[in-house]
Amino acid sequence: MQTSIAIDQVTRDRAAKRAKIERLPLAAVVRLLLNDYADGHLSIGVRTLAEPLDVDAKTQKKMDAVVEKWRAK
Repeated sequence: MQTSIAIDQVTRDRAAKRAKIERLPLAAVVRLLLNDYADGHLSIGVRTLAEPLDVDAKTQKKMDAVVEKWRAK
């Protein structure tokens, strides 16, 4: 089976350049990454940086109630 993956030109060129230095075909790099991801050895995540928000006690109580309802689902 063959699969096509769309990669922007800049990223592809950078990866191909490094793969060439390491004497690896670009396809091998992609295959290694996909295998590691499938096996759980590579994680992809998102990290959000939030700024503190000062709220009054009434608003905090409402927000806490919403969170409790959401967690109960």
